Amino acid sequence: MTSNQRLRLGEEMGTAAFFIHVMETLVWTIQIFTGLLLGFSFVGLETRKSFRRLLMISLFFGIAYAGFAGFVSSIWLIPILVILSLPVLYLLMRVPIAQTTIALMLAVIFNLAVISLIEYNLFYLLLELESISLDTGTRVSIDLFVSLNNIFIAMLIYSKSPVLFPKTLFEKSLDDDDPEISFSGRVYSVILILFLLAVGLYYTVWELPHIRIHYRWFLTLWALAVTVAIILFQRQLILFKNEKVQLFLDRQYQKELLSFFSMIRSQRHDFNFHLTAIYGLIQKKEYAACENYIKEMVKSATVINDLLPLHHPATAAMLSTFKERAAGKGISIEYMIMNDLRNCPCSVYEINKVLGNLIQNALDEVERLPQKNQPILVELTTDSNQLVITVTNETDLAGEKLGDLFEAGFSTKVHHEGLGLPAVKKIVEKYQGIVYPELDDGFISFHVSIPEGSTTRRG
Repeated sequence: MTSNQRLRLGEEMGTAAFFIHVMETLVWTIQIFTGLLLGFSFVGLETRKSFRRLLMISLFFGIAYAGFAGFVSSIWLIPILVILSLPVLYLLMRVPIAQTTIALMLAVIFNLAVISLIEYNLFYLLLELESISLDTGTRVSIDLFVSLNNIFIAMLIYSKSPVLFPKTLFEKSLDDDDPEISFSGRVYSVILILFLLAVGLYYTVWELPHIRIHYRWFLTLWALAVTVAIILFQRQLILFKNEKVQLFLDRQYQKELLSFFSMIRSQRHDFNFHLTAIYGLIQKKEYAACENYIKEMVKSATVINDLLPLHHPATAAMLSTFKERAAGKGISIEYMIMNDLRNCPCSVYEINKVLGNLIQNALDEVERLPQKNQPILVELTTDSNQLVITVTNETDLAGEKLGDLFEAGFSTKVHHEGLGLPAVKKIVEKYQGIVYPELDDGFISFHVSIPEGSTTRRG
């Protein structure tokens, strides 16, 4: 062989090696992308909006795998890349860490169970049955077929956006301070089970070449069936928990709603007696007494009339209850409703929790003051497409304590756990809003501002 022939052969081998390297990068990119697309779709992320971002992340890790494959053993390289991908996905996808972790675990399980155990393993089993050697051309053909198959799967996911675990489950898991509606325990158990399943599948895939062919057939089908069964079982557990939460919220809603309707029925029932009393005073020509009587009626009716504009009767019922409770303690609450909460992104439960904690704190603060000169003012207004809630009351709080108000456990009251304001802050920040206190000449105001029509779904 001449030197030119050797040079040409070396160039051809170099070109072939470069082609194989690029092919491996593309194959891994497609596999990673399909898995991540499926994983994030299963946890409720809109795949159409996250398509390009997931593609760029997959390309980065596909290049990383192909680049380090020659230096690090695959048995260690794959787990390392999976671990490194978690913070990258969390930062770039901008979703809760539990949602990101479950999406990543589902992506890993898809790659192990479907791509490795089903697609590749079936090809290798068929080649062994036909006694066909696995050369470079055959391997490239298999990679090409599997990649096209995964592209087809990715297209189906993109168009159908299948969901196993609704996005709202991860939002509700933020309410750790309320065990009745917390999903934290369920979500963490899903993460643990999916992690153990992924570890088992990974070890199974790694040991496949050393297992007898008949047992490989059994192991492939068994692993797939177990994977599907476990994921669906976990989904049913979480959906069952979701139904219990909805039942709890419905009971809370109905309780407050019945209280509101009971008050309206009581007013209607008393209306006939008031008319009789007014008629009697007019008949006796006691006009001054009649005027005073009507003023008292109007004052009483104003409580309900002020709250009628609210979109949710349960919120109106809660505010009405607070007003009655405060009146029994000699404290006045005045409501100014300029925003009916129709466009508030929070659920009724959440907005009641925000308003309830702020008003309860104001009541507790005013109640401990020696003199109750000024009413508590509650304002619901709109400012530049922002829902603005302001609760103002008298206080003797020192200015240096303002920075500690939202710290868990801090309270100015005896026998209080200091959980109200941190819970308010958690809900408000969940909808990209802000909450802050303002101290001014013996009065403290808590301002809440939440974007109306926030992208976060209602719970």
